[in-house]
Amino acid sequence: MEKRINHLYNWPRFYRALCQQGPTLLLGLDEDLREIIQMSAADTDMFWSEGLEEFLRMGAADGDMRSGVLSALELWRENVLDALESSFGIDLDWEMVAIDYTSPLIDELVESAAPGL
Repeated sequence: MEKRINHLYNWPRFYRALCQQGPTLLLGLDEDLREIIQMSAADTDMFWSEGLEEFLRMGAADGDMRSGVLSALELWRENVLDALESSFGIDLDWEMVAIDYTSPLIDELVESAAPGL
């Protein structure tokens, strides 16, 4: 069953796109902090957690890839905030750092999660 569900989405391609696009989708950051996040996302898995793929899997299984991507993106934002505090001592107001849900990059993330290609 798990193998069949994995054919509903492309986790490696989505995760690569998330690491590339995710920092740009975060609102409420200054450019220096965004650069730290971009470098960390490109070079490490410090913002990864098992829940990211689980959210994507649930969205794909429900036939709503966008919902899965948005849920994974929100968890990724939380992972970023946690990692900034634990690794760099940067404590940000969680209410001030949000996802830009109006960005066309969201559609690119949804497309990256689609199986095939």
